[in-house]
Amino acid sequence: MEQLIVFFQNFGVLGLFIISFIESIFSPILPDLLLVPMALSVPEKAIYYSVIATVGSVLGGIVGYFIGNKYGIIAVKKYVPNKYVEKINGWLEQYGGWAIFLAALAPIPYKFVSISSGVFRINMVVFLIASVFGRGKRFLLEGILIFYYGPQAIELIKTYSNVFMIGITIFIVLLIVGIAVMRKAPQRKLS
Repeated sequence: MEQLIVFFQNFGVLGLFIISFIESIFSPILPDLLLVPMALSVPEKAIYYSVIATVGSVLGGIVGYFIGNKYGIIAVKKYVPNKYVEKINGWLEQYGGWAIFLAALAPIPYKFVSISSGVFRINMVVFLIASVFGRGKRFLLEGILIFYYGPQAIELIKTYSNVFMIGITIFIVLLIVGIAVMRKAPQRKLS
């Protein structure tokens, strides 16, 4: 894997784009392994590199979505381990677009999310919006922190990422509970 990262480093921004793209479909190489060193080497371009990783990842996710949509359960069985299929399917049924956003942030590989979204025929607009925000948060957070804090950002990324995930999860759970309560509450007529 290290040899592949070195290979793609030789292509600079194009290599980052390619790794981000293929990671969303089938590759085990995380874009962060190229994004972070590139951003640390030129911190003033860290946000630019993060945008490249986000765009590549979302475009690759679209391809993964269409693979899942076209080949259905065959694609899932080939590319996605059963433990992730059950988890993603449960999330998608229960939370819809929020599940894609959360999964784009979670340690579940994004390729599993993109392919499963196609298999379960999630609305493409919802998929795109959730993917842009989820992948953007992941990569742009790294880029912004490196842009402002340089090498010290690595500790901030580790700490902030965990705190952010906990916070966003709590927020989403509260939002879902609030919506469920509002839907079940009897509608009062104004007289």
